[in-house]
Amino acid sequence: MLGITGFGIGCSKDDKPAVDNGGNNGGTSKSKFVFVVYTDGSGGEAGRYIVPVEDVTKGSLTTTGVGVETEAYSFIRQHNKLFGIVYAAQGPTSPYKLDGNGKLVSAGQPVNTEFTGIYGIVNEDAYVGGSVNRSKESPVATLYRFDAVNGKVAGRNTVDLSKITGTDEMAVWTGLFQVNNKVYIPYYTTPGVDGANTKYVDSTWIAVFSYPELAFQKVIRDGRTGFIGNWFGMQGVQQTTDGDVYAWSTAGGSGSLRSTKHSAIVRIKKNTEEFDQSYFFDVEAVAGAKIARGEYIADGKFLMTLYATGETGGVSGGKVKLAIVDVYNKTVTPVSGVPVHAQMSYNMKVFVDSDKKTAYYVLKNDEGKLYLYVIDVATAVGKQGIYFQGISDVTSITKLNY
Repeated sequence: MLGITGFGIGCSKDDKPAVDNGGNNGGTSKSKFVFVVYTDGSGGEAGRYIVPVEDVTKGSLTTTGVGVETEAYSFIRQHNKLFGIVYAAQGPTSPYKLDGNGKLVSAGQPVNTEFTGIYGIVNEDAYVGGSVNRSKESPVATLYRFDAVNGKVAGRNTVDLSKITGTDEMAVWTGLFQVNNKVYIPYYTTPGVDGANTKYVDSTWIAVFSYPELAFQKVIRDGRTGFIGNWFGMQGVQQTTDGDVYAWSTAGGSGSLRSTKHSAIVRIKKNTEEFDQSYFFDVEAVAGAKIARGEYIADGKFLMTLYATGETGGVSGGKVKLAIVDVYNKTVTPVSGVPVHAQMSYNMKVFVDSDKKTAYYVLKNDEGKLYLYVIDVATAVGKQGIYFQGISDVTSITKLNY
């Protein structure tokens, strides 16, 4: 389970959700969607399950007879496996796969890893995870490289989060993304002291690390919008097909922690490591709304949630609406057929098909019911699909091949 949000807002271990990060297709022709869900206890004892299903365009999904119970909170897809990461110090990371019959089975022995607060896939064979600390008394975090083929931790490096910002505050990471042969980690800052708030709500930062060494190299900073991403959200930065990197900011918050800047998208040009001052997509001015979350589709298009009212959330909160945002042409196209709904915790529950024509998005409606919506990217039209019966939360959605 993974997600992240800003302004020093914390979360208990039982809150941790999951994020999908895409992955390779495994070279096979058959596939199933795989969801990680929390049951509501209506069918017995409440729990957390991994559930495969073939058709998500209709019908309902339950965990009865098909779900595999799990203790993991974070989930990442890599090398056609689903890795479940327990949100605890030295918690086990357990790999899953679909067997030849499409049944979810273990894909190897659990491996102990660090407390994992951020993570992202790298190439076709690995992912990188990192711990997240928010106290000046304990500012050291660990990045680790996980070999997804052989199922082992292949390298580690420690980082002092109080020494990378160039300010009197420390960094709090909000996600981890591969950009060419580097690792980009966006962050916000905190004084690292109880009761003290950041002074830097109007700045955008990305820390750059080498790969595979995971050594800190530099910080990329901008002052035209707020910080990138949200606590445990694993969103906010994406390299597009043409090699450029786009980052987006809610520029939200409340009271003294509300950014004075507009919610916007900024760019890092291909083969550079600085924000492009010639590009600024003021989404708030164009759409009259702030960005909540985003996921890249293709060809400069993102599926994004935009806040539908003046209320902006952190890990959750606020009402949102769905839109296709084109960063090349600086347009925002509302997705019809999908109702305004409450922002789910941490991250968007979304999966984009390999052909980039269809996106699948999970929401909870005003009646408290969870549905998946099938989004046609070209027409920006959504249709209601599978109903999650007896399920209180969906924390991850992906596909595995078999």
